[in-house]
Amino acid sequence: MSNIKQKQIRTLLVEDNEGDAFLLKEKLSYDPENQFNLTHVAKLAIAVKLLQKDLFDIVLLDLSLPDSQGLETFLTIEKIVPNIPIVLLTGLNDESLALEAVREGAQDYLIKGQTSTEVLIRSINYAIERMHHLEKIHQSEVRLHQINRELAQQVKKRTSELEYRNQELKKLFLRATTDKVTGIANRYRLEDFMQREWGNAIRNQISVSVIMIDIDRFKLYNDTYGHQAGDLCLRQVAQTINHAAKRSKDLVARYGGEEFIVVLSNISLDGAMMVAENIRSQVKGLSIPHATAGISDYVTISLGVSHLIPTINSQVEHLILAADKALYLAKQNGRDRVEMYQI
Repeated sequence: MSNIKQKQIRTLLVEDNEGDAFLLKEKLSYDPENQFNLTHVAKLAIAVKLLQKDLFDIVLLDLSLPDSQGLETFLTIEKIVPNIPIVLLTGLNDESLALEAVREGAQDYLIKGQTSTEVLIRSINYAIERMHHLEKIHQSEVRLHQINRELAQQVKKRTSELEYRNQELKKLFLRATTDKVTGIANRYRLEDFMQREWGNAIRNQISVSVIMIDIDRFKLYNDTYGHQAGDLCLRQVAQTINHAAKRSKDLVARYGGEEFIVVLSNISLDGAMMVAENIRSQVKGLSIPHATAGISDYVTISLGVSHLIPTINSQVEHLILAADKALYLAKQNGRDRVEMYQI
């Protein structure tokens, strides 16, 4: 019997479909590191009552319930427990709604029936960890605000202390926005970066390009070489992508699992395709063995490119979705290649 003490995660599952609820419970029961103390309810009203009196670490929330539909379902829960992470459970037709909820503060969204046990558990752990980091940032900001009021009376005397505190806050923010496994930006920093770049592109009428990247048959890699080797592979690929993107004003981030995203500003479509091809070539050039891939003897990646000069009516989600469609096309056409999707 294992002596490893499991971390207790108090989980509220709000899902009216008994079949989907059963599958989620089964998947959560397979995690050797976490014990999910799961409470399952089928209605929003019951969830609200529980959240008002009981403390949970995370909420898994279906947006379509018998007594509530759509974004209002999320907003109701978020208003009651703003400091508890919420991961959405959606169907294929709910993706745009889920993205809207993520913009409103949801930590992540998972498509029911298409989410593996590994992705589900990673998403939950990521959501909890990210909320903890955000709380630390908030606490640091409160402390910093208090210090600044004191510095108003003793500017010269306190200047060095203020600079020190600001540096500490920057370090904390960097830790909160860096993916622990790969060392590159995480989705929180990606979201912040995309909002700023999108606004700048609209104001200056310059292009934004997105490259969506997926490690080919990474699950087989993990199954063959183990998760420790899988994490090392993720780090090597991530750092190679980060180096291949080259320009300091661009961003490389881990999008989730074995997916990465590159955001390029003010570059032509041909230029973005060249960057993507360079990334593909450099990753393959790492010569990381992958004997079971069926594509190459080494680890390869598939890449999808989208490109747009946004207007006030454009939506960043459409650009990301187009890159994802291009990535899907690259997989369909044999993987280890770059494809583009014209918006």
